[in-house]
Amino acid sequence: MPGGERVRRGLSGRSAAVIAAFGYLLLSLVFTYPLVLHFDRAIPGDGFDGWQNYWNLWWVKVALVERHTAPFFTDLLYFPTGVSLLFHTLNPFNGLWTLPIQLAFGLFPAYNSVVLFSFAIAGLGGYLLARQVLGPRSSRLAAFMAGAVFTFAPVHIAHLLGHMQVISLQWIPFFVLYLLRAVSGAGHARLRRAGWRDIGLAALFLILVALCDWYFVLYCLIFTAVVCTWLIAMRRRRAASLWRGLRVMAAIWLIWSAMLSPLLWPMVREASRFRFMVPDPAQSRVLSADLLAFVMPQGFHPLWGEWARAQGQRFPASISEHTVFAGYVTLALAALGGWAGRRRAARPAAVASPAGQADLWAAFGSVGFWLTVLLVFFVVSLGPVLHIAGRTALLPGGGEIPLPYGWLVRVVPFMEITRSISRYDIVVMLALGVLAAWGVDWLRRSGRSPWLRWSALAACIGVLFEFLPVPYPLSRPDTPAWYHTLAADVRPGAVLNLPMNWDRPGYLLYQTVHGKPLTAAYISREDPRTLVERAPVLQHFRRLGPDIIAFDLAGQGQGVLADLGVRWVTLDRYKMPSGAEREVTEAFARQVFGAQPAVYHDERLTAYEINPAAPRPSYLILDAGWEPFDAVSRTRTFAGEARVIVRAAERGAAALRVVLATDSAALAAARDGDAFLVPLTLQPGDNPVTLRSREPGQRVVVRALSLSIQSEP
Repeated sequence: MPGGERVRRGLSGRSAAVIAAFGYLLLSLVFTYPLVLHFDRAIPGDGFDGWQNYWNLWWVKVALVERHTAPFFTDLLYFPTGVSLLFHTLNPFNGLWTLPIQLAFGLFPAYNSVVLFSFAIAGLGGYLLARQVLGPRSSRLAAFMAGAVFTFAPVHIAHLLGHMQVISLQWIPFFVLYLLRAVSGAGHARLRRAGWRDIGLAALFLILVALCDWYFVLYCLIFTAVVCTWLIAMRRRRAASLWRGLRVMAAIWLIWSAMLSPLLWPMVREASRFRFMVPDPAQSRVLSADLLAFVMPQGFHPLWGEWARAQGQRFPASISEHTVFAGYVTLALAALGGWAGRRRAARPAAVASPAGQADLWAAFGSVGFWLTVLLVFFVVSLGPVLHIAGRTALLPGGGEIPLPYGWLVRVVPFMEITRSISRYDIVVMLALGVLAAWGVDWLRRSGRSPWLRWSALAACIGVLFEFLPVPYPLSRPDTPAWYHTLAADVRPGAVLNLPMNWDRPGYLLYQTVHGKPLTAAYISREDPRTLVERAPVLQHFRRLGPDIIAFDLAGQGQGVLADLGVRWVTLDRYKMPSGAEREVTEAFARQVFGAQPAVYHDERLTAYEINPAAPRPSYLILDAGWEPFDAVSRTRTFAGEARVIVRAAERGAAALRVVLATDSAALAAARDGDAFLVPLTLQPGDNPVTLRSREPGQRVVVRALSLSIQSEP
């Protein structure tokens, strides 16, 4: 091919990609409408997890620009201990690239720029992948349709409700593209330089995937395993290609591991020492995809959305987690593409390809390969057991129908940390988009009937209409005015927001205004090392009742809060429905503050201020070894041993009294009537005390702990 022709064709391809990206951006404005009209004052979503991700952007700015530190630990949440953000959905990539936007225009434009960028670039990635798979002579409309199916899929739209880390799926198709290019071009002299470039780009996009969402790294790992399996299946034809491909994949993942090792090793250490990041296995059942949900229309459509939402109530998960609708037009196009794709050999890549590479592209660009990808991720998204119409499907004998996810979670490292299994549908839609592109390409290129060629465009419009979510819900900030006043207060101290019986992301929104530390907060994985579950007063508000620590809330409550660095306590009645939650929370607040006047009060908010010089009492804090509080029996259990910290206000003799739930001699301590006594000699500050069972590993159920100060020694 003459050099001028190659340049012209290359420029034409790049120009087409730019036009495609611009088209996805325009469609993103349509699909997120009316966001464009509220770009600087609202975010898309339901006003819940969106504020957590709004805070994420703010915190990355605070950490990097104001504190000059890494953003993976913060003392602004769960003060005074602070909390690790290694297993929090921080998606630092978004915080980094939107930093100039946030500094120049504010948080709302920064957040909404992530939305438009993610949708447009995800579409572009799907487009480029389809162009590579279908070949340079395929219809660009077909490739555009592949990107549209991927980026405007209902699973993507549903997570726009607030899961910024999930909508930031744009780097997955780029990783897939360059992984396949690298594997296909490995070892050929004419393409060695391009091969190393593809390896580097695959590793780069895998790094970007990780900096958006660690879930997606698992998706890429499973996709790599599918590619590896496909290569092994070809081993009899081209054994050399197998080993070259395996080395290429190993190189990509080794580069990724080395570049992200400053994050990976701390995460591995924490995962080996703690289990708080591993969700209850029951959640994987609730948050798995339901078989019926794949053909249940999405609940955001302007015509049938209300009906679909009503039908979706049969699924136990929220709408963002149960929405996996594939689209009827998309499924029809994919079926047509499967039929058409099997009738012709897949064309090789747009670059000149040696015979071995052409063979590999004939494999990775085949219908069989993409059907395999679709099937693997479809089955994994169904979770550990099959669910149909909101119920667990049963075998004729009454047993559950087990699925491969239950096995995978035991053999794939860190897979047990994932909670929302239905999100594997993201790769299902990527594969479905490629298959649908084959269908559009067949219609577009068919010379037998002009009607068929025009039906390709009609089918694309049909897919977009079926996925249309207009008008998409928006959330405006509901920050009470008092927090703006608090922002001007330069005195140190933390804010305790009530209610706090469960974590609310709205408090993170308010912190972006006032900037003070929060005693209770909201992160992706509840960390037991914070004091919310372990210290008195906080336990009362958390449990809407006492924990096992006996404590005088009225006499010592303010002293403990002052010791924990709390200066302001707010009661937000808009966040407390009428009933026990409000009654108990307000009753405890009255015990703590008595007749003390509030520093602020309106129909929504009441704020109290604690005197930082309030007398500090001696009190107990639960430390390592304790199992979660049992709200039914109102007990806590430990196996073998557990620690208690006695935070002493002064030096003196004391005794720790331990009341067990049953009349037994399970505790290795002196018996005193119905309790066990542990004599102590206290020093000012934290005094650790270890409780041990009489037999190693024996389970001890504790009903109450109390501290009695005796005298100066």
